[in-house]
Amino acid sequence: MYEQVCALVPNAKLISISRNQRRPRPDLPWIANCPNAIDLSVYPFRRKPGGDYLLFLGRMSPDKGAHRAVAIALETGLPLKIAAKCREPLEQRYFDELVRPHLGDSIEYVGEVGHADKVELLMGARALINPIDWEEPFGLVVIEAMACGTPVISTRRGAIPELIEHGRTGILVDSYREMERPEILELADSLDPSELRREVELRFSQERMVADYLAAYEATIESVARTSCHS
Repeated sequence: MYEQVCALVPNAKLISISRNQRRPRPDLPWIANCPNAIDLSVYPFRRKPGGDYLLFLGRMSPDKGAHRAVAIALETGLPLKIAAKCREPLEQRYFDELVRPHLGDSIEYVGEVGHADKVELLMGARALINPIDWEEPFGLVVIEAMACGTPVISTRRGAIPELIEHGRTGILVDSYREMERPEILELADSLDPSELRREVELRFSQERMVADYLAAYEATIESVARTSCHS
């Protein structure tokens, strides 16, 4: 897609939302990196640990890994709540084959949720598990959980290592199977919710994103103006 944009607009300038997003085509005219942000006013902060259940938020697809979340719940014996989009035929097939057979008292599919229900689930979770298996360019759900003070345990894929500092603002693992280890969950339990919230306030606020984009636009305008003066 980016190549097509640059072909149509020869002087196009690109802004990435993560450094990882640039990896397939580092040669393109990237001018700035402006990570996504959230409105912190609509994400309440919990100062104490949440409940006993694990939470999966996303869409029903192999790359997001709801079936891996199920495997983690089955191995650990911990309750799991799954909130995920399941509208498209491929999503429904994936759900029917790999998720639905395991639903029961301890593994619950709550459907696709709106913002209020999503926040309630995040506030009540012991941890958000993010067993992705693709080069995700950002991962908004990660900073949503952090804003609520909920620890995130994620595979080290895509841009996630840019969002989480292992052992301080979240837990990173190389394989989702590591999420089944008691010490990984204990490490997540030990994280300071205030530190998670503070990280989002510092790095992923709307104010910071707006400032980043304005700086990128101003730098681009100045560059074009200098080029025009010398042409």
